[in-house]
Amino acid sequence: MGVTTAEYALLFSVSAWSSTFLGIVGGVLIDKLVGLRLGLLIVVSSILMGQIVWSLGGIFNNYFIMLAGRFFIGIGNDLVLVIDNAFKAIWFKEDLSLAIAIDIGFGRIGGTLAILLPQLIYDSLSVFDSPTFRLGVSLLTAAGFMIIGLIFTIIIFLMDYFKEKSTIKSSNPAPTHVCGITKIFTHFPPSFWLAVGVYVTYVPTIYSFVGIGQGFFIQKYGLSMQMANLANSLLYGSGVILIPFVGFLMNRTGFHLYWLLTALITTTLPPYFIFMFSKGESYIPLIAGPFYSLSYTLCGPSFVVLIPLIIDKKYLATAYGIQNSSFNATYSLLTYITGLIIDTVGYFVLQGFFMHIIILCIDFTLIMVFLDAASDNPKLNIPALWLRNIKDRK
Repeated sequence: MGVTTAEYALLFSVSAWSSTFLGIVGGVLIDKLVGLRLGLLIVVSSILMGQIVWSLGGIFNNYFIMLAGRFFIGIGNDLVLVIDNAFKAIWFKEDLSLAIAIDIGFGRIGGTLAILLPQLIYDSLSVFDSPTFRLGVSLLTAAGFMIIGLIFTIIIFLMDYFKEKSTIKSSNPAPTHVCGITKIFTHFPPSFWLAVGVYVTYVPTIYSFVGIGQGFFIQKYGLSMQMANLANSLLYGSGVILIPFVGFLMNRTGFHLYWLLTALITTTLPPYFIFMFSKGESYIPLIAGPFYSLSYTLCGPSFVVLIPLIIDKKYLATAYGIQNSSFNATYSLLTYITGLIIDTVGYFVLQGFFMHIIILCIDFTLIMVFLDAASDNPKLNIPALWLRNIKDRK
């Protein structure tokens, strides 16, 4: 299409801008006005519309149409995660860690397919002369997958409706009071903000390194493009098969903060040390990469589980919206800082910078451990049996 690098980057950053703003506002509106069911239907429809508009922009070779499509995708993209997490927290109270772990596993598989399939589809359309037409048709296949997603959304809508209807018939619903928008921040306890702090110091760091991993492996370890791509994929996907097993263990044992703390110390910091102080041996990325992936495998379920343990279910969409918006803002800033460090002082300083962020994440986690231990009603770091008893009383 003849776009510049900046214009290409804008296609993706425009989604992050809308997600950052709408994560909090959308979460509040879903909790106070729309509800989870209708909210999910709206945001999935927005993504479907955005995907169609984005595809049409490719077919008609119009950059601004593609930009508008990316904006609509950004409107719904993060809110789908917000509502999805809220649904899981309500539906799978006793098996939440396992449900989240399975969701993360399928999410990684879907992400891998989303990277591989468009290129395969594009190459298979070589009978068409226009590259932009082939691009648009390739993107349009994603709209087909979103139609399948919309069908599942309608099924979830109906399942939750009938489940709520049967619950209302069998019990007298307690009166609810929803706090005003201006009081949202004062109603959430310090443990929630610490959980957000842990999330925004860990996940953006992990993603930022994956984003520059291929170039790093080529420059420092002399890997070919294909081997660097393989090593970079190990950072993200090599631990996917273990995620359901980890979720099952978390369900059975509890102690979510100990799981998180152990993973940060044993599987997150070591790869940064290895990458920072290794001498350029070509096998290093193939060894450290699986450690890096195992880190998110162990930490990922805890990030989602902690929120419903802290926040009442009436405010879950708001809570997850704050968490995701904070992630988007931090990730956008960290991506820029990462590029600036690489351009000015190099990868060695970058690894030290990432290590300091992870140490800050460990500090936040330790504060949560101490606060929960000192609490009269601990919830975040207790055995699974105690936690199930607390949920049963609710």
